[in-house]
Amino acid sequence: MTAVVRTPALVSTTRQTLVRLRGWLLGITAVTLASSLAVFLGVAGNADVAADRSVPAILASYDAQDALRNAHLAAVRNLAEGGEVLGGPGVDYQRQIAGAGQYLTLLAENNAAGDEGTQAIQTIEALLVTYTGLIGQADARYRDAGLRALGVAALRDAASMLDDILFRLERLRVMQLRAMDDQVNNVWTNKLTAAVWLLPLVGLGVLLIRTQVYLTRRFRRTMNVPLLVATVATVGMVALTALSLWSADKLDQARAGVEAVHDSRQGQLEDVRFRAANGLASAVQEQCKTACADTIAEIAAPAPSSTPGRAIIAADAAITADAVGAADSRSVELALPLLALGIAVLVLAGFRPRLAEYGERST
Repeated sequence: MTAVVRTPALVSTTRQTLVRLRGWLLGITAVTLASSLAVFLGVAGNADVAADRSVPAILASYDAQDALRNAHLAAVRNLAEGGEVLGGPGVDYQRQIAGAGQYLTLLAENNAAGDEGTQAIQTIEALLVTYTGLIGQADARYRDAGLRALGVAALRDAASMLDDILFRLERLRVMQLRAMDDQVNNVWTNKLTAAVWLLPLVGLGVLLIRTQVYLTRRFRRTMNVPLLVATVATVGMVALTALSLWSADKLDQARAGVEAVHDSRQGQLEDVRFRAANGLASAVQEQCKTACADTIAEIAAPAPSSTPGRAIIAADAAITADAVGAADSRSVELALPLLALGIAVLVLAGFRPRLAEYGERST
């Protein structure tokens, strides 16, 4: 008796092609989601740190310098020019010193320069205590007409201490600026990084279109609606992920704004320094009319060009707005997975009737 040899049923090559296409589309969709989400979150993460820490720290360093300069000017005016009448360094001095302390606290909270920045802030706070102590000495000596010259000397020492504090504050600002540069210029914000997410998305779109053409020719049907909707969703993913480029650009604008406002800020500080130095020079001259010419020349400061305060306020607001705009994710991190999931479901829905219709046929 002869054994019957059964030949395996032939599997349709068309069905194999459909299964491969479906697998490729689902695989590329997963790769596209991973790359798009990684790049977008990378840019958003850097923008968040810049908006929440670096930009506030940089602006707070400027504001602290401005408050200290104005506090010193108020002390010089009140002691050297009107101390006999008003007594003490004055309410404006106290207000500006309190403001400087608040800005230093803000700097400490938003410090993006790590341990180096923290140490610098602690040193500045310690020097500020010494500075206010010198102003207190000047106040006490100004109250006694016989010690007025010692009061002027204490004011001069306080001015020297203030210069050291302001120098350290400027170095601290540079530290925060370097941290911001790291956030603005890194692998995620690089324009070439767009290829990481754009190429998979373009590949997905091209494969969806080629699949549409194949299905139309093979089955002689009109367009596959689920795959057509999936193609539109792919375009939506391109548009949403491209917002990372917009965020990177806003981050660049915030950095450029910080650079642009520096000269205006320095002009503002020099203007206050000029008035305080001249007030102190006048006080020295009053107490030492003949033998202090060199000291007066050393104290006096050259007149700076005037800088409108409103322009600085507007520039600060623009910098903050750019940084906050860059950090606004617009919930893209939630929309991208939903779109990718929708594409996967549409791909499965688009292939299901064709696979069911073709079955196990061998042609």
